[in-house]
Amino acid sequence: MPTENKPAEPQPSLAAGANLNPATWADFVERLRHDCNGAGVKWHHTSCALFTVQAKRIDYGFEPDYAEGLVVCLEDQSWFTPAEYWEDLDEDEQAEINRATQESNECDFLELDEDDQWEFLAELDDHTVTGWNKRWEIVNSHFTKDAAEAFIRRKKHDYGEMRVYVESQYYAWEFEAIKAAILDGTLTYTPKVAA
Repeated sequence: MPTENKPAEPQPSLAAGANLNPATWADFVERLRHDCNGAGVKWHHTSCALFTVQAKRIDYGFEPDYAEGLVVCLEDQSWFTPAEYWEDLDEDEQAEINRATQESNECDFLELDEDDQWEFLAELDDHTVTGWNKRWEIVNSHFTKDAAEAFIRRKKHDYGEMRVYVESQYYAWEFEAIKAAILDGTLTYTPKVAA
């Protein structure tokens, strides 16, 4: 009787929250060696790697000349282009804006140059047009790239856009000493002895 080809069950891993035991410890040491002494170093160029998970944050309120881009804000909503703003309007709101731009510019809103669209939006009541800049905020840190990527898969719904960034821990002597002890076998997994 033929058997179905089932995908292999993923091996338990500390990166995915499995309990510490001889198998998960061996897997961890193998991944740590790959990321800090092996082929993984080619990806990040340091053997003193700490894998940080960073979340993208947008800061508002910058002068346009010192910003990555513009945003229009209204109450608790924001749009990063006039076209996005336009798409969220209902037909009556679009018609009202077109009437206003017809009076001042003799064309519909979408026919204006983008700079003129931003200027028009800045003049609307309760609307704020301001500059924005992106920054990356550290959420947490991991010994291995796999653990950082597992965190992103597990928590992306809480943080939005995230990435793995590698920090050099060259001068983090405690961290590097512990990692070296793990890799050279000085620090090993010893099962807890039942009392």
